[in-house]
Amino acid sequence: MVSIRYKIVVLSLFLTVSIGFSQQQGVSADRSEQVNSDAFQEHFFEALKQKSIENYDRAIIALLECKKLQENNEVVDYELGLNYMQQTNYIQAQQHFEVATTADPSNIWYQDALLNCLIKQDNYHAAVSVAESLLSMDKDYYKVLAEIYIELGQWVQAKKIIDKMLEEGIDIGEATQLQSKLRMQTQTETRLASEEGATNSIPELLNSPMDQYKNQIEKQLEKTDYAEALHYSSEAIDNFPTQPLFYLYKARSLNKLQNYKMAIQILEDGLSYILDPGEMENNFYKEFVVAYTALGDHQKVDYYQKKIKN
Repeated sequence: MVSIRYKIVVLSLFLTVSIGFSQQQGVSADRSEQVNSDAFQEHFFEALKQKSIENYDRAIIALLECKKLQENNEVVDYELGLNYMQQTNYIQAQQHFEVATTADPSNIWYQDALLNCLIKQDNYHAAVSVAESLLSMDKDYYKVLAEIYIELGQWVQAKKIIDKMLEEGIDIGEATQLQSKLRMQTQTETRLASEEGATNSIPELLNSPMDQYKNQIEKQLEKTDYAEALHYSSEAIDNFPTQPLFYLYKARSLNKLQNYKMAIQILEDGLSYILDPGEMENNFYKEFVVAYTALGDHQKVDYYQKKIKN
């Protein structure tokens, strides 16, 4: 839906930003500013060219040069996100899409890109709010929002969306298919729950949602499936944002995936939720050491090693 008009939109966005940038300079703009603008355009169109031939590494290099020249240009962040998406580097892509959407929340292209990035990571909890925002701009997102609710197992919310589509005549064919999908999904879940009730142990069924996330993440970490551990820990933080254990698990997964800077950010966020110093705090410091060692920041390594209590 969005991708069909993508090239036209990107060019339009770029020209809008470039013209605005030039107008702000005024007729008295000095030579250095003009050189900056020319260099920006040269790198930007080089990035578009490299992306068109699927040379995403070079496109990213060119865009990072644009970022140096115009740090607050959200079009650059949008393009960086698209290129990182092509490399399946969804964490980096998400960061840049979030910068773009924060700068221009009403831009449907930025919001759509962020939504797709979240869905690629199976981060449906975060995707809900983005899809709802897009729905206020375009009714085509009713279908997407219904599918997200189905993925989350939120049958009531999904049914409300589908019923609204049918009542208002919005994409009747899609709404009918979603209705069938929802019916099959609920029947399957009901059957599986019934079967599990007969075979699973009672303590396992009585686990709280928080314990279920904890068990699932630990299982993925044991299997060294760090991408899945990252997915579940991200979901857990969305649902239980004050639980430091989930921040620790997410940071550990990021360290294993060699995304050390993001791991540090997550650890810093999670530290504020540790109420009692002890083993949990030590585990945070150990993950800091892992990340800063990989980044070669020996001063930080020494700092956190000294904070680890025996």
